[in-house]
Amino acid sequence: MTTTSKVRKAVIPAAGIGTRMFPATKAIKKEMFPIVTPDGVCKPLIHNIVEEAAAAGAEAFAIIVRPGDETIFSAYFSETAPDYFDRLGAAARQQAERIADLAKRITYIRQEQQLGFGHALHTTRDWVGDDPFLLLVGDHIYFSYAAKPTAAQLTECFSSNDGSSVISLYQAPGKDVHHYGTVCGTWLPGSTTTLRLSRFVEKPSLDFARQHLAMPGLPEDTFLCVYGQYVLTPGIFPILGEHIAKGNRQKGEIQLTPALEELRQQQGMLGHIVEGEHYDTGQPFAYVESMAAYAFSSRKHA
Repeated sequence: MTTTSKVRKAVIPAAGIGTRMFPATKAIKKEMFPIVTPDGVCKPLIHNIVEEAAAAGAEAFAIIVRPGDETIFSAYFSETAPDYFDRLGAAARQQAERIADLAKRITYIRQEQQLGFGHALHTTRDWVGDDPFLLLVGDHIYFSYAAKPTAAQLTECFSSNDGSSVISLYQAPGKDVHHYGTVCGTWLPGSTTTLRLSRFVEKPSLDFARQHLAMPGLPEDTFLCVYGQYVLTPGIFPILGEHIAKGNRQKGEIQLTPALEELRQQQGMLGHIVEGEHYDTGQPFAYVESMAAYAFSSRKHA
């Protein structure tokens, strides 16, 4: 278990090449694609994700990149040129100053070979050290229905419990479970949002989910799927290291899910249902739909 309940570090994988968004990704990194926030600000996806982590209490950020790509991100996370800054309005100047402040707290970590999500995470082991850390999926947009961002809901859950890793969850219809990691477990006493996980399955069939992953208190054919945010203890790194050393791959890559299941078995793990919605940007039509849904989400849930 970790020795501190404060989550001060955040890891954001951004080393993929975005083949599903080609040829746009030949010109621009998918994490730099523009989105419009519910308050009307146009910013790159990576900026939005770093802000999500900062709002959850993270003070330092590691962005995992392909060799050479750090210059793309560092060029954005830098001070705005004076002649450009002088032409900005007051609100935009505040944004520029915020970007420069975030830049001071970002470390770029190279993934020399693109061997999967788990392999990418393992590259941050020295930077993370002995601290718990927030892990955010790099191609998602997150929207909270509550006053706190969903990542902040997750870090608060971690700090309020026993130091076990926490995975963010949302309720998904049975027809969707074959797309996502799906879990089950036992509700913590008096809670309907936090559970101790007993099983973690990547992309199960609906029949398997009905038989093994149904949770009391949920509507029929509704299951708990991974939302895309995690607070993990550094105990994940020896497990990933062993998987890499042994070449334990799925579809040619070192995946995170099998390592999470081992971490659950070794240290225990919690799941927490967040009040929010996540939007995928990794495919063309999903990107278009997510752009519109996210931009107008505050009106939809007003």
